Amino acid sequence: MNKNVCFFNSNKAWGGGEKWNHHFSLLLRDKGYNVFVLTNHKSELRERLKEEPGITLHSESIGNLSFLNPFLMGRLKHFFGSNNIGTLITALPSDLKSGGFAAKRAGVNRVIYRRGIAVPVKNSWLNRFIFSNVVDRLIVNSLETKRTVLANNSELLSEDKIRQIYNGFDVDEFDRQPVEPVFSTEDNVVVIGNAARLTAQKGQKHLLEAAKILKQKGLKFRILIAGKGQMEAELKAYAAELDVEERVSFLGFVKNMKSFYAAQDIFCLPSLWEGFGYALVEAMTLEKPVVGFDTSSNPEVVSNGETGLLVAPGDSEQLASALEKLIRDKELRTKMGKKGRTRVLENFNTPLVLGKLIDVIEEK
Repeated sequence: MNKNVCFFNSNKAWGGGEKWNHHFSLLLRDKGYNVFVLTNHKSELRERLKEEPGITLHSESIGNLSFLNPFLMGRLKHFFGSNNIGTLITALPSDLKSGGFAAKRAGVNRVIYRRGIAVPVKNSWLNRFIFSNVVDRLIVNSLETKRTVLANNSELLSEDKIRQIYNGFDVDEFDRQPVEPVFSTEDNVVVIGNAARLTAQKGQKHLLEAAKILKQKGLKFRILIAGKGQMEAELKAYAAELDVEERVSFLGFVKNMKSFYAAQDIFCLPSLWEGFGYALVEAMTLEKPVVGFDTSSNPEVVSNGETGLLVAPGDSEQLASALEKLIRDKELRTKMGKKGRTRVLENFNTPLVLGKLIDVIEEK
């Protein structure tokens, strides 16, 4: 069997997709695969892998129209062919187009498109051609992602080519990380955490509106928001407008996320949609009950009423009610938190996910 596997991710920034590529390229290397990683120039993924033994790196200037550049396509074909790549795993639509076409010309056995974003695929003639003639397997990180991929065309890809594999989370590695104090508060003050980009999609406005309701009820709480983004100034101004700025701390980029989760009693992720909520899994691993909206992949991650509470999407009042319930009931917080960690171990732990990925790579 050909054990030469190439991950193709041209995103320059670091995010969930890059984290996945980084993590599983190293895991496959440790399982005896010959791993190649193709990135854009000045890529954060490249920077984090360049000192890793057993990983062969290659970079190109990749964009959405790169598949129309004959010189680039020739270089990609040569790279795949000269390294006898057996499996190509692509990350972005641009990677699928340039990498996929070149891989097929080079005779790569299997082109896998991993999609981790719950956004519909445009029903264009080019996409129909690519999914029919280039994609050998589609990996989706949730059933919701699968649904959205096919939303505009249910026949875009046959069912037998789709594999649903949740994002893996390395519980053992996370458990080994140290915990340092990052926030101190008064006794009986419940800490609510949020970690996400500060964008409309992540719904922090709803958390601020819920904070106003909780404050009006006289509850003792503090909200910690980790992350940066284009709405940072707007959200800070909104917190002042709602008169909750003294209850909310915007922490910016947080390096030690385990310490951040450890400092809170409840984790709240009011995203309007999620491909797969990594942050929910991280919080659940540390036995934190979670609160969010009952939308997209959240019900696949959170067992509503067991490991957390999910409410109607966009409803800040219901969000506040769910938070209030957990603020007032420490025993319930503890019970849900313990069940959350068990759910992670049984569904999202890396060894389970890695086994499923290897099955896709090696299946006939």
